[in-house]
Amino acid sequence: MKANYAMTTRERKAYDRGSATRYYGRTPRPHIWTSNDPQALQVVPLEDMTEAEVQAFWLGYEQETDRKDYG
Repeated sequence: MKANYAMTTRERKAYDRGSATRYYGRTPRPHIWTSNDPQALQVVPLEDMTEAEVQAFWLGYEQETDRKDYG
């Protein structure tokens, strides 16, 4: 998947999750959040993601260059 690939909404969400996972130093586990509302939050796990969504997650993970400073 290329960085300038026109992503679907779910692929964009997967990309954002990958980026956040890397930024916060979390163990990478591809997933998508279906809502921005914490009251309605549902997680789509890896086994329910499309190949394109999984690729988008890893692209976001690989392209994130910043890291959270917990110091």
